[in-house]
Amino acid sequence: MNIKKYVAAAIFAVMFFGCIYSFSGSTLPSNVRTVEIPLFENNALVQGVAERITDVLSQKISREKLTLVAKNGDSFIGGNVVAYKNSAMDFSGDRNSLTIKTYSVEIVADIVFFDNKNGKEIYKGRIISVGNYDFANETEEDGKRRAIEDITEKILQNSVKSW
Repeated sequence: MNIKKYVAAAIFAVMFFGCIYSFSGSTLPSNVRTVEIPLFENNALVQGVAERITDVLSQKISREKLTLVAKNGDSFIGGNVVAYKNSAMDFSGDRNSLTIKTYSVEIVADIVFFDNKNGKEIYKGRIISVGNYDFANETEEDGKRRAIEDITEKILQNSVKSW
């Protein structure tokens, strides 16, 4: 009989405390209201990729809770594109007759989101993105666009957006 009471009490406690627990809605420190996004470095040596990532990320940040500034921001998001690869993903045939169906553009970037006011990192990590494209109907540019969209969304998820 005592076990039933303990189980009932435990279930009640989980339900009660589970209902009153909630997230604050943001992972950002309260002092971070503005952000700088300097031009990403490009160690992958693929022309235009770092510039496009910086531009797309800046556009997306302007839709978030932060205000984009040119300098002296409360925070900054910096990045370094360290790798770019365009490779066949889905193919068939042999050495004499190879048919490629799908290519994949992969972009790898090291990212840091830094709180200038408190002098500490909010996020630091390596992000890998992929953009696939159908070789018969699309170009590498389509895969690159998808990979850039993916990497900027991942940067936002890891640094700015609410959980």
